[in-house]
Amino acid sequence: MPSTVRIPEPHAAEVPWRYYDLAKSRVQIHEPPAPGEVCLWLVPSEFRFASASNIGSWLSLAERKRTRLHPNSALGRRFGVARATLRLVLSHMLDCEPHEVGVDDGPGERVVVTHPSAGGAIYVDVAYSGIWIVIAVASTRIGLGLTVETAGAHDADARKLMWHEAARIGRARAAHGEAGDDAAPAGWHALTLPMPGEICGVLVVEKSVARVQAFGWDRPFEAEAGAAAS
Repeated sequence: MPSTVRIPEPHAAEVPWRYYDLAKSRVQIHEPPAPGEVCLWLVPSEFRFASASNIGSWLSLAERKRTRLHPNSALGRRFGVARATLRLVLSHMLDCEPHEVGVDDGPGERVVVTHPSAGGAIYVDVAYSGIWIVIAVASTRIGLGLTVETAGAHDADARKLMWHEAARIGRARAAHGEAGDDAAPAGWHALTLPMPGEICGVLVVEKSVARVQAFGWDRPFEAEAGAAAS
């Protein structure tokens, strides 16, 4: 049985978020995330920057085969877009070409990034829900948890249970392959993600988050008002 997740329940608004269009990644991200910083991308499966030609040239042979031979062609396409987008955004951080970024699959769906410029300081997680791809990059261990509301799950108690399940998934993904979920540090931090539709999203982070750089999310009304006033 996995250990019980005991982490605070902050709202996304409690941590400063900066919202950008997806196309702004190249001009806004020039180096790996600093301590306390998380970079997030919300990407649709039909992300136009991950074109068929880019997928073909940026993915490894094994990844191209996985994309092409997936039993569900839509899910295969989604995987290819996710990997191509991940290499694209990491290439901005590492000042290299997308195909030069090493991306491998670790235990428990972990994503392992290798590049001479990375210095072991980049942690990545990628999660999926429907047409959506969520990519998280930080300088500390992270894990994404996504759940979807079911019929009748609109009351507060049901939402809280969904939140805890998403947090449990995120913590398990962050801790997997290190010391096991039960042995994970007690001081995990959780950040709720403003996901579209009926998706409940949580990012679990080993250390506290001071700033979020978010690409592809709709800017909330509060953020719009704050930007206009500044």
